[in-house]
Amino acid sequence: MTGLQAEDVLAALARTTGDVASARRVARRFAALDEGERSALLWSEDPGARLVAVLLLVQAMRDSPDEELTEEYLAAAKAERFDDPVLVDLAAEELVGAPLVRGASTGHLFALAKSDVATVRRIAVVAPLAFVKQGDAEVALGIAGRLVRERGDTVQSAIGRVLREVGKRASEPALIDFLERQGRFLSPAARATATEHLPPAERDRLRG
Repeated sequence: MTGLQAEDVLAALARTTGDVASARRVARRFAALDEGERSALLWSEDPGARLVAVLLLVQAMRDSPDEELTEEYLAAAKAERFDDPVLVDLAAEELVGAPLVRGASTGHLFALAKSDVATVRRIAVVAPLAFVKQGDAEVALGIAGRLVRERGDTVQSAIGRVLREVGKRASEPALIDFLERQGRFLSPAARATATEHLPPAERDRLRG
């Protein structure tokens, strides 16, 4: 026990502007918060509390990788506690993707892609960034291919972002091949994001 409580975190957060940068500072200050109090934040009705809780989970994973941190994060996502895509974009790569890079089966990601919860499907899309940053495009493109026909922006915007990183960090030819085969299913905004770093001629062709 540290003596720190969830209420202390909320009080500290209330004295800030409430943006991500402020939440990061609060999370660093309360890094010693125990698991029970962190869980109280994660399941709080307060959006700022949930943001800090997710950042605390990321900090804890960096300090000492533990599959229970992944499970805690996914349990909240599956219970539809995450109504802000930022809670995915700040954490899915490190809490869900990075442990798989260390050798676990990627089948779990494809299972997440079948979830009825759009935020969980977004996690499935974003988590493979951990592979992309190692130069491996296969998992990211596999998940994108499963979900590319989905119309909602929760998933489409994430696909566009991850595809852009595939071309930038892993394999531009693999990105181009994917877009030639399935780019027509992307929303215009997602296609624009996906092609941002391509040479102008290729970008114009694939956006056409």
